[in-house]
Amino acid sequence: MEFKSANSIFNRLGDKKKTLVLSTSVKEFSEKGFNSANINTIAENAGISIGAMYKYFENKRALYLACVEWAMLHLNQEIAEAVSQDDEILTLCEKIIRVIQRHRKENEQFTKLYYEMATEGNAEYAMLISSQIEGVTADLYASYIKSAQDNNRIRTDIDPRFFAFFMDNLFMMLQFSYSCDYYIDRMQIYTYDDVFERDDVLLQQMLLFIKGALYLPD
Repeated sequence: MEFKSANSIFNRLGDKKKTLVLSTSVKEFSEKGFNSANINTIAENAGISIGAMYKYFENKRALYLACVEWAMLHLNQEIAEAVSQDDEILTLCEKIIRVIQRHRKENEQFTKLYYEMATEGNAEYAMLISSQIEGVTADLYASYIKSAQDNNRIRTDIDPRFFAFFMDNLFMMLQFSYSCDYYIDRMQIYTYDDVFERDDVLLQQMLLFIKGALYLPD
């Protein structure tokens, strides 16, 4: 794939080389944050010269944006592969939660990177990425909700766009709660010390919460 923030030389590289550069960069940014991350360290750990790095990316900001784009596209691809247009809305939610739970075990640094970007100190980067990446997710959620309403499967007095926003906030907070120290502690305070060993229980409770919002009482 091509990255808008990368130079054409990087975009012409093979997938293996791109993955090496981006995965090394994600590790540095997720562990140290944007300001403290060192592009020289990234180049050294990736086994390339600093000169080559600057041929790939104009500056550290461009590299950072490519990393966030790569991380978010990776998660969205997993979600897209898991869901089906024929899914009921609760089935869709269950599949997304399971992807998040699996993703946090396999790609924890992606979520840390996204969290670091989404903090106030990196609002500029969040705005650049959110319209491109999250716009796809917003449309996906809203279309499922509207389809369920049109087929009289869920309540019709909720606005699909607003509910898509509320639902995405739940999923985003779940990602942070699996990956970021502050939110890990917070989830344990609100739930149980062994909550991270109870993925299925968390899944069912979250689905009950969403179901309660989607359906009017009999």
